[in-house]
Amino acid sequence: ASVLDRIPVRTNYDDRYFSDKYQALPKGGYTQVFDKILDNPNIEVLLNTDYFDVMDDIQGYEKLFYTGPVDRFFNFKYSLEDKLEYRSINFVTETVDAEYFQECSVVNYPGNETEFTRIIEYKHFGSQQSDKTTIVKEFTTDEGDPYYPVPNEKNQRIYEKYKAETEKLVDIYFVGRLANYKYFNMDQAFKNALDLFKSLEGESAVNVESVKEAAL
Repeated sequence: ASVLDRIPVRTNYDDRYFSDKYQALPKGGYTQVFDKILDNPNIEVLLNTDYFDVMDDIQGYEKLFYTGPVDRFFNFKYSLEDKLEYRSINFVTETVDAEYFQECSVVNYPGNETEFTRIIEYKHFGSQQSDKTTIVKEFTTDEGDPYYPVPNEKNQRIYEKYKAETEKLVDIYFVGRLANYKYFNMDQAFKNALDLFKSLEGESAVNVESVKEAAL
């Protein structure tokens, strides 16, 4: 049911994933988007680093933005026995000796006939020219890195307790799917971050005006 809330059931020949008027991918892909975002002398990137291994070394910040699992941040305070559930995916990459493997970029397999849930052929996105193609099969699992929240009443009750804890914190903000325990499409994920930025920018503007008034 949660999937049907996000993806329309069609009774026409519109083969698009969503019904938005404008749909596109970033030119050059998402990798270039994040490369450009991080290409700033004020940003330091630590690879292969768990935040919880270095959290005691992170001091003196003005604001902290956390994008990991919200229950992990609070050391599973409310779910030692029943942790929040997350869905993960195993990606299996195959190179096929053919110009194309399938007619479109994504083909879903919702039935029990296959163990994988969909096949993605990225060659369709960038229109690369090659005699071979690469496909990725996705296998759903409840083990591994958390990718998607599992919406049900039990998980929602647990999350609401953590949400109340987040609201008690000062200058610590929870952003994205895992921290909000909510599924976001890519456009919604960007909007989630931009909305938070705009709200904080508004607070900063108010604070600056308050300082100016106090100085008069």
